[in-house]
Amino acid sequence: MYDHEIASRTPLLFAISTCPRCQRVKSFLKDHGVHAHIVDVDLLTLSEKRQQFEFVRRVNPEISFPTLVVGDTAVLGEDYDGIKEALNL
Repeated sequence: MYDHEIASRTPLLFAISTCPRCQRVKSFLKDHGVHAHIVDVDLLTLSEKRQQFEFVRRVNPEISFPTLVVGDTAVLGEDYDGIKEALNL
């Protein structure tokens, strides 16, 4: 799952659609022209949620949101300096 995105360093944002922190990170990415693959896990079916949680758990054992994955780097929460570093902004 997401092998192509990880290999190509396509940003993957795992978020909750109603989460204010997640919305701010989405806006930050948009404002900086970053095209990310966004997964609002709360909008998925139960089986899809389980798959996404398994993936997120590998990079963020606490499964907190937002979680941004860029290549082999995971940035948790609203760590804008970490996001900039991961994305070379």
